[in-house]
Amino acid sequence: MGPRLAAVLSSLDVESISGRPAILFARAQQRRISHDHARQYRALSRVGDLYAGESPERAEFASAEVGAGLTLTRRTSDREIAVAFELAHRYLVLLEALETGLIDVPKVRTILAGVSHVDEDTAQSAIEGILGQASNLTTGQIAARLRKLVIAADPDQAKKRYLQGVDARMVWSELAPDGTGTTIATGLPAHDLSAANHNITGIARGLKNRGDERTIDQIHADVFAGPLTGAISSEAGKAQVNLTADLTTLAGLDDHPGDLAGLGPVIADVARQVAEQQANATWTYTITDPDTGDVFTGTTRRRPSSEQRRMVLARYPTCIHPGCRMPSVQCDVDHTKDWAVGGATTLCNLAPLCRYHHRLKHQTAWTYRRQPDGTIQWISQFGLTYITHPP
Repeated sequence: MGPRLAAVLSSLDVESISGRPAILFARAQQRRISHDHARQYRALSRVGDLYAGESPERAEFASAEVGAGLTLTRRTSDREIAVAFELAHRYLVLLEALETGLIDVPKVRTILAGVSHVDEDTAQSAIEGILGQASNLTTGQIAARLRKLVIAADPDQAKKRYLQGVDARMVWSELAPDGTGTTIATGLPAHDLSAANHNITGIARGLKNRGDERTIDQIHADVFAGPLTGAISSEAGKAQVNLTADLTTLAGLDDHPGDLAGLGPVIADVARQVAEQQANATWTYTITDPDTGDVFTGTTRRRPSSEQRRMVLARYPTCIHPGCRMPSVQCDVDHTKDWAVGGATTLCNLAPLCRYHHRLKHQTAWTYRRQPDGTIQWISQFGLTYITHPP
């Protein structure tokens, strides 16, 4: 990253390139922008240091300097100086990753937010654990993996933070400019939130399958509000809760983080509470051999899902398209080699794709194939290669 690359990028006629070169240009430009952002944060940190150097009590007034110089509100300038300080004085490795173009500003903000509630040692450890993967992860994936790293680093502190958050739970409502309203609930216990989300989804799908003409999003909203307003007392529907956790954690012998599909990593206590809530439900279990990686799966009692589908969902927890976090239980099971052209319905030819990426595969030139090591290799319409690494 330097003057030569900047000169090359500036000399290119963007309107004259297409396909693969256009993506490569956008990628190089992103790295250049990240480099420039890092340099700007170094300058903002320097402004803060100069004000603090004259007198610690005057450090807060660096915001006025930055706000006037960059035409920013006080709140924005405060936030930017705070980010610059964090990068330059606490997490220099993060600033250096931004400067080399390894990550961009949205990823920096995601990482800082993910460690903002923990002590500096835990934060440093989590940042070091995520940086090696960050360039190939979306902000959503980074946030989820950071939560897991932070929980695993100190389960007792994670539990304490969780209980404090639950104690502070609340609900508030506000009107939007168009006159509609928004209701927000914060601090809900994760197992209650998971159960509520899955129940809403199950009811909505049941109504849609019976011919309801509303969109699925409209049904979700109406099912949520109905019981609160008295408009809906009960609806028929069934949802599936997907929990991933170590058996030793569920047995109370370990406190490793679990994972709730659609929500992400949760502390061990929440994983155990979710398991207890589902005591009378049909269970799908998955056993992984840590030495060979072999996966075995089954159910505690008979259910309509086939063994092949269970195996596919066990092997791939989410849609296999790069960056997609849609839980596989909400995906289509796709034939890698299409049935219409001779693709067999076998485990080595099946994988989960969310509806959007399923359509992408069939309606564009995107293709994918599974490699011998279990990774998925995608080839885009422009001929670029992307790799998905299933857990």
